[in-house]
Amino acid sequence: MAGTHSNKKIGIIGGGVTGVITAIFLAQSGHHVTIFEKKELLSETSSRTTKLLHGGIRYLESLQIKEVKNGLNDRHWWLKNFPNGTKKIEILIPFKNVLSMKFIKYFFGIKFYELLSLNKILGKGRVILKNSKLNTITNTNYKNYLTFFDGAMDDKSLSKKLRCELKDLEVNIFEHYEVQNFNVVGQIDEFNFDKIILAAGPWTKILLDKNNIESEKDIDFIKGSHLILNRYIETGFMFDGICKTRYVFALPYGNNTLLGTTEKRVHSPDNPDIDNEEKDYLINSFNLFFKDRISEHNVISSFSGVRPLIKSLEKDFHRSTRDFHIQNSKNLISIFGGKWTTAPSTARKIVTIIDNEHLS
Repeated sequence: MAGTHSNKKIGIIGGGVTGVITAIFLAQSGHHVTIFEKKELLSETSSRTTKLLHGGIRYLESLQIKEVKNGLNDRHWWLKNFPNGTKKIEILIPFKNVLSMKFIKYFFGIKFYELLSLNKILGKGRVILKNSKLNTITNTNYKNYLTFFDGAMDDKSLSKKLRCELKDLEVNIFEHYEVQNFNVVGQIDEFNFDKIILAAGPWTKILLDKNNIESEKDIDFIKGSHLILNRYIETGFMFDGICKTRYVFALPYGNNTLLGTTEKRVHSPDNPDIDNEEKDYLINSFNLFFKDRISEHNVISSFSGVRPLIKSLEKDFHRSTRDFHIQNSKNLISIFGGKWTTAPSTARKIVTIIDNEHLS
């Protein structure tokens, strides 16, 4: 990506993972980059995920093929470039009956997931039948398993490494700086830029509206909450929540277990927190699947974040796209949607837009 002669002065509003990775890619491409973040880098939505680097195997159900392929390619990028902060993880999906349509659907779904990975596959999934060790952990109704591989991350370690990368590339960082005004001609408060990137996650449309800039998309504020349990598990599990409309992950998290996530529409992305309904949902879902039951006393901590999902016409927001959309308005580029894993895809797209402007 190095070697461009445009050397533009670029301001990025938002220091989440999308803003940070975009800053890195642009700086590597020869641009002079400044990030403005109202709190600390990578401290908001980007720090409140399920800690997976994934293509999104469950998105295959709604035929989001392009998003899954992007995720799998970017999963490879993270694992390759940050081997000390990432790793592969095998995740088990339980089934009561291997002759069921659900088992067959998931078997071929996992094989398709692996096929989409091409040469970036992390491992081939297994069929596990009536494993006696697993039967001592999980409810006896679940005797069979399919497995697949995805990436897991230590986001605290990754955050430190990304900060070092920004410093090495001489990216200017303004933390605890809340941008008041910006426009389509390149002004952020009293600063002037050749190009502005609005990478504010769920706050993107809010900031556009505040500055009287037309927005091509709307944002659905979907809260996801997680629990950290004082339980140790050796491998990851993906199983039906009690509502049956989405899956719950139980993942190794040091000597504890990370349990999540929920999906709940909220009115604002500010100050998300887990509520009693979400907590009960996660605890009851865990107890439906695992033999070693838990209560609120086993919860060490919790965290919540609001996903910046692009609002669709679908009534069921569980099926909303996890893809991103880029709005180009003169000297302002606004990013809608996206997720941690696919931040490199978003960044590559923005670099291409800016560098091609120099050539046109």
